[in-house]
Amino acid sequence: MTTIVINEKSVGAKKLVEYLRTQPFVTIVEEKAPTDSLLKSMEEAEVGKTTEYNSTEELFSKLREKGNV
Repeated sequence: MTTIVINEKSVGAKKLVEYLRTQPFVTIVEEKAPTDSLLKSMEEAEVGKTTEYNSTEELFSKLREKGNV
């Protein structure tokens, strides 16, 4: 198996991917890049900038207080 990473931002790259889709021996696995907000959340979790709750009831109670639910 060979892995090729193609940045599909250019017209040529998009055409290449479309061509490869027509080939019977090619399987394309698309991966979505994480959003900036997800990356920021992951970084915060790694450094311990998190909030802990003792139960789901406590979590939803806090969310209701903030008006998020």
